[in-house]
Amino acid sequence: RIPKGATAILLAILVGLLSGLGAVAFIRLLGLLTHLSFTQARGPLFFLGRFYVVLIPAVGGLVVGPVIYYLAREAKGHGVPEVMTAIVVRSGRIRKRVALVKILASAITIGSGGSAGREGPMIQIGAGVGSSVAQLLRMSDDRVKTFLACGAAGGVSATFNAPIAGAMFALEVLGGQLGLDFSLVVLASVTSAVVARAMLGNFPSFQIPPWDMVSDREFVFYILLGLLAAGAATLFVRALSTFEDWFDGWRFPEPVKPVMGGLAVGAIGVWLPQVFGSGLPQMEQVLLIRYPFLV
Repeated sequence: RIPKGATAILLAILVGLLSGLGAVAFIRLLGLLTHLSFTQARGPLFFLGRFYVVLIPAVGGLVVGPVIYYLAREAKGHGVPEVMTAIVVRSGRIRKRVALVKILASAITIGSGGSAGREGPMIQIGAGVGSSVAQLLRMSDDRVKTFLACGAAGGVSATFNAPIAGAMFALEVLGGQLGLDFSLVVLASVTSAVVARAMLGNFPSFQIPPWDMVSDREFVFYILLGLLAAGAATLFVRALSTFEDWFDGWRFPEPVKPVMGGLAVGAIGVWLPQVFGSGLPQMEQVLLIRYPFLV
């Protein structure tokens, strides 16, 4: 008979393995849909010129709306708030279908130009995997929450190729809601990263040029940067909350609402194509810029 501690270790490895596979499936599907949306679709819509991009996010919304509405409404949203809600309200229990629906819906949304990151979806996908494994084995509420955290850590780890960051995310963001067996979280996070590296390659999420601090006066600018970033983040969160409330109160068929959002994103993207997709390539471009007055 396998000792109880060994069982938990094996399950943490299993959750990390499944989270890594889910991340790989999501990233590859996302790449395929992005190619189809912004390369292949240009041919049939050539008569629209550069304005063809207005329709692409709307078509994605037309598919995603019914998928979310009829299959798993919990898959709606950013990902992290839904996971925290599951911990507090449902003792960490997430329906088994949520992970699959989230993979499909998020890949279609971002792949068709939806201006969203892939981190939140991967956290919810991993959390759904961990929760489902624990529920299948009829574990206690505390164990369900622990393996939910293992899956969430695995999602972050595989997405950014950063196992330590994945484990720390689970500790800092989810750890306040539950008593974690942190060793299991670390094990799942590392396992997920190994799977992602084996299937996607071992490279950092961002290529960052070397930077050296040449003067203590730079600390002033770092403090200023922190203040500006905090202000921008606060403004973004409040604006996002305002628009979410506005859309939720909008009397319009729920499955069709994403179409309207897609049209708005497409219209912006005609002049600012950087808004399309996850934004990771744009962030890397900014990091690689060398401004002459800073060199």
